[in-house]
Amino acid sequence: MDDTVKMFELQKVDVTWVKVARRIRQLQEQLGESEELRAARQQAGATETELHMWRGKQKDAELESATLAERIQTTETRLMSGEVRSPKELEQLQASLEALRHRRSEVDEAAVEALMQVEELTPRLGQYQATLTAIEEKWSAGQGDLHQEETKLKQHYVLLKRKREQLAAAMDDGLLGRYEHMRKRKAGVAVATVENGSCSACHVQIPTGVASGLRAGNGELVVCPSCGRYLVGG
Repeated sequence: MDDTVKMFELQKVDVTWVKVARRIRQLQEQLGESEELRAARQQAGATETELHMWRGKQKDAELESATLAERIQTTETRLMSGEVRSPKELEQLQASLEALRHRRSEVDEAAVEALMQVEELTPRLGQYQATLTAIEEKWSAGQGDLHQEETKLKQHYVLLKRKREQLAAAMDDGLLGRYEHMRKRKAGVAVATVENGSCSACHVQIPTGVASGLRAGNGELVVCPSCGRYLVGG
């Protein structure tokens, strides 16, 4: 096999190898939770936490209100029983009763506020959770496709690596070195084909003498006068 053809065959593998590697990196970046999913989960989580807080406040207020009601009833019963005759003690009981009633009024207001918050947040949380579920289902399906594609590409990557090793082993060190050097200098394209008399890389017309040397097939490496890449017949 002509040296330039050997380099060109290796280049075809390298170009595909680079594309596969790039796509694998893109897939790995896409794998994992999306910004949309994280935002939806955070929104639902924050609303659920807030709802839990208000339910707790409602329960605490209702329990305190019930306790205060018992204390108010006990105090009222004692005031009405006639057991307490001391004016000072009666005055203290009355003041205590007023304080209990005032505190219960505050607690009942807090309970109503908590109830209103719970009634507002409950349907909102349901909506956020439904949205989250839809996004999760869509994301999960997409992840399956991405994982499947990644698995196939990784297998292809391994096969390309083996093919490259075989092609590189068939080239002497000098030729392989020239190829690698040119490949680094020319953005991964060391060898260009001649198509309709022009270099496929720089699209400049190849001089007649250069084209004749390429057709002669004497084993010499032919270089494009314009871009400097090695040339192979199209």
